[in-house]
Amino acid sequence: MKNLSQKIIEKIKQERIEPTPKWEFVMKDTFFWIGFVISILIGGLSFSIIFNTLLNNDWDLYIQLAGGLTKFVIITLPYFWLIIFTLFVIVAYLNIHKTKKAYKYSLQMIIGGVLLASFLLGITFYNLGLASSINRGFSDMMPRYHKMLNPGENLWSKPEGGFLSGTVDYLDGNVLRLIDLDGQIWEITLSENILEIVPNFILEKDFKIKITGEEITDNCMNKCFYAEMLRPFDGPRMMLENEFLDKETLEKMNLHMREIRPMLEGRIHKNIKVLKQETKS
Repeated sequence: MKNLSQKIIEKIKQERIEPTPKWEFVMKDTFFWIGFVISILIGGLSFSIIFNTLLNNDWDLYIQLAGGLTKFVIITLPYFWLIIFTLFVIVAYLNIHKTKKAYKYSLQMIIGGVLLASFLLGITFYNLGLASSINRGFSDMMPRYHKMLNPGENLWSKPEGGFLSGTVDYLDGNVLRLIDLDGQIWEITLSENILEIVPNFILEKDFKIKITGEEITDNCMNKCFYAEMLRPFDGPRMMLENEFLDKETLEKMNLHMREIRPMLEGRIHKNIKVLKQETKS
């Protein structure tokens, strides 16, 4: 034992091995904790956007838009944000796993804690209104990728199936000029009920809306559409939470949507056919 100790001492002297300073351990530990906190924050933001997307999805029209619940969920899941969330949960785990006292906790406890922290932060960010703002900001900064960030938008870019969306340009009487998600200009003829039901702010310039109705191909010089109902692009629930809508107005809009739903169901097979053609291509 004495000889072994002597050999170790001699090797340390020969190779000039020096002890690692304490501050270096502290710096590394601090670095991993900072990385963990940043990862949790980004994970929380991603979860809030996922939660926001699912909560404000068009669940009342899943049959009309996609032909069934399973297909609707598959099409509208925010895959980009799911990937970001998963990635940063993994990064958060790797960071905390390398901290000084991580060995005291099991793998299940660490992953569970990371998921719980992301979930709680996500709910907090959603309640603060950050989810919709961040998602909208990304879409505005990367207009070419807005459909990748919000895949459900594709379902509202099918005028031949009765669904159209875009930004209001101006309103002239009962004719609305709309710029769709691809930059094309549409003339939207509003039904008599719409102006009585929907609040005025939905028809203001630059407001983003979803339209349910029917494409007009006869006697139309440009792209024309007959609108039976409008709804805010961000979803009525979000409008209600942000106090843009009152409950009475929302109930009127929902009642009107239920009244025209049988008409929309007549276009289900047309939408399914379009979806199948896109899948093949």
